[in-house]
Amino acid sequence: MSLEHGHHSITVEDNIIVIELAGSFNEYGAKALTDDIRRTIKKFKGAPFCILLNDFALEGITPEGYKKIDEYNVWLNTQNMIAKATVVKIDVLLKMEESRIPAKAQQNIKSFRNMPDAMHWLKIQTKRTDT
Repeated sequence: MSLEHGHHSITVEDNIIVIELAGSFNEYGAKALTDDIRRTIKKFKGAPFCILLNDFALEGITPEGYKKIDEYNVWLNTQNMIAKATVVKIDVLLKMEESRIPAKAQQNIKSFRNMPDAMHWLKIQTKRTDT
């Protein structure tokens, strides 16, 4: 029996890490997610990157899960991340993230209602760092 709750997938498009979340995450699911993201970021070997987080199918995160995600975001703030875009459908989840993941306050982050707008914004952020 698996202790992990929540499902995730990670793909990479150029310098953008696309993460899709589904279901409800507990601390074990959050740890598995953040461990996978860390491994993906380490493959960039210090090169700049962006994150596109698709929370459209996310149902929720336990308090313990939020703690794991905040710890990961503290680490993420030491990496060469240009920007992070979050796609959300439930505003209350966005408000929960804002209050339970204080490390995100240091990030260049913006929320969107659809993937194309989020991807477009990330590409603009990448171009701004190229000049």
